[in-house]
Amino acid sequence: MGDRPAHSQIGVFSLDSKSQATRASSDTASNASLAIRNHGSSVVSRTMMTPLTPRSQDESNLNLAVSEISKAGRSSDDPSQAASEPLQQPPSPDMVSDSDFLGRATHITGGAIHFHRENNWTDSADPALVRSVTHKTRFFGQSHWINIFQMFKGMFVMNEIHLLESISNVYPLLLRCKSLARTIKAKRAPAWPTIPTRELPEKHICDKLIDCYLKTTESIHRILHLPSFRRDYEELWVPGAYPDIAFIVHLKLVLAIGSITYDEDFSMRSTAIHWVYEAQTWISEPEFKARLGIQFIQTHILLLLAREGTAIASDSVWVSAGDLVRRAIHMGLHRDPHHLPKRSLFATEMHRRLWNTIIEILLNTSLTSGGPPLIGLDDFDTEPPGNFDDEQLMAEGSVQKPESEYTSISVAIALRKTLPARLRVAKFLNDLSSSGTYEKTMELDAEIRSAYKALCRTLRGFKSLQSEETFGPSTLDLRIVDFILQRYISALHTPYLIPAQRQTKYALSRKLAIEAALKTWSAVYPCSTIMFPHRNQDPPTWSQEDLLSRLACCGHGFYRIAPIHASLLISAELDNQLREEQGLVPLPFRADLLGVIKESKEWCLRSIKAGETNVKGYMVSCVIVAHIEALMQGLNHEEIPALFLKAAEESVEVCLRILEEKAGQSQDQVAESEDDIDIGIRSQSPYWDFLASDAMFSYSSGVFEHMNWMFTSEGIR
Repeated sequence: MGDRPAHSQIGVFSLDSKSQATRASSDTASNASLAIRNHGSSVVSRTMMTPLTPRSQDESNLNLAVSEISKAGRSSDDPSQAASEPLQQPPSPDMVSDSDFLGRATHITGGAIHFHRENNWTDSADPALVRSVTHKTRFFGQSHWINIFQMFKGMFVMNEIHLLESISNVYPLLLRCKSLARTIKAKRAPAWPTIPTRELPEKHICDKLIDCYLKTTESIHRILHLPSFRRDYEELWVPGAYPDIAFIVHLKLVLAIGSITYDEDFSMRSTAIHWVYEAQTWISEPEFKARLGIQFIQTHILLLLAREGTAIASDSVWVSAGDLVRRAIHMGLHRDPHHLPKRSLFATEMHRRLWNTIIEILLNTSLTSGGPPLIGLDDFDTEPPGNFDDEQLMAEGSVQKPESEYTSISVAIALRKTLPARLRVAKFLNDLSSSGTYEKTMELDAEIRSAYKALCRTLRGFKSLQSEETFGPSTLDLRIVDFILQRYISALHTPYLIPAQRQTKYALSRKLAIEAALKTWSAVYPCSTIMFPHRNQDPPTWSQEDLLSRLACCGHGFYRIAPIHASLLISAELDNQLREEQGLVPLPFRADLLGVIKESKEWCLRSIKAGETNVKGYMVSCVIVAHIEALMQGLNHEEIPALFLKAAEESVEVCLRILEEKAGQSQDQVAESEDDIDIGIRSQSPYWDFLASDAMFSYSSGVFEHMNWMFTSEGIR
């Protein structure tokens, strides 16, 4: 039959040679396997019930259990021998394989994460690159944040993080927080279905919410025709007016998006959620042909953005973006109006604007979710929007202005010119066949940087020509556009950060990824110390009026995930720097990186104060800071885990007090309610959902979560 390949595939999942060897050895351990079935049936049932879990991962879980049972048997046979054995140092992270690493962190990962490496890595002198990740029934490409998780292998191995459950008070505190979170979210969510009504807040509040929406969303992604929208909006306040419910739903979605940045506490969160529920009810009615118009596609886009910003949906936004694209194609938006029956200037330009916005949303959700864009440049021929002011569209025969003259669509047009480069990056990272070379990565880097420089020249040109008589892009517009481009640059180079630790050929990617992460962080945290590096410059306090900061802190989705991705990247980089360099004198370190890590901790706490119910992001930020500071102090490996555990416990206690205040319950009330509420958590492991939200990928609970499933226990379904 010939030699068996060193690396084979089963469907889309890869089994490396080590896994095959492990399988061979496990065949000789039938007695131990029988013991597992009796001693820990949950391990077997879990691996058999997870359809997307690769076989190699299942086997590593079984063999880990075999090893633990064998050690327990030896210990019980000879207690004196076990007592006399010295405590061993944690193994070097470099010597711990992915499967062993995940085995050590089963309560963190649920035992079902597998990093899929490129097929030909055993035949290459280069390090194996992770090309995709599976977690239970989910599959993610290289742009998903979970890929950074492998960079924390050293931290988790050193600190034996599973001890959080066994020797600390973290687990019961987390259970209390989880119970409070469910209470808080239950109070926010209205009944389903929620029938739309014509009730609105007072006009001055609506005016403010619309202004927030226009500054943060409409200026970048053109959706509305503002003169028509404002006309219909003003008519609402005429005595005796009885507006069409379709426009009311349309308006409430605008208000919901604006409410995210209305104030620093997202005080209108519950109201915004109610508005989104109303829109979802209305749009779900079985009226298809009657809704193939401009207003309906606008409402569909607004609903997608509102669901993302308020973290409401039964699936990920990327999945829903696919439905939006197909609806738009069904309406012919992917074809330029020149190829369709003649229509008005208004209809032609709104056609182009809406298709442009749909593609932008699809790209951003692809990058955030790690899903492929599932569309290429050959799949549409719709031209970019023309450089018209909104008022011009109301007059047939209007001539578009020169590109050098700024209009309300100019930022969207400038961003559209970078779309080909960004689309290639998203496809390169997340397509199933993504296994490009490092040379191809650098080609894409050159392409997107060239597009970025052209974008900067265009927008700076508008800014330089701005005067009292003319207007141009706001500073907020420039920051948001820069924020978007830096996320693509960072994602492109992130896969090479681990290989860069051993191979100097990837050092440039390491540098570029960290630079992009720092720029991303400074965009959402403008008072960061990295913006004021000199001691004689006092950084300003947190700006409560900064709309991009509010969007990232209070909202969810692309603007929330990108800074979390950046802070994790920076944390992993500083951790690696401190561990890889050794000397006889205290080591110099990047003070700017340490500053970002500490600021990330503050930022996560502010998110909880603004209504976030997931406390794991703040806890992880605290333990990362404790770990980094311990390394900087040169503490022994035996001393660090205790500080790690202490930081985890203290951080959860802080969050518990905040959630108690929001839920209006005391700790005693929560403890009593835990016996009455089925929260779906096994008694021996906490719900380790992670970082961003309690609402991104939890399909069974009717909410969607981007990043908080990573620390999910194996007992949760």
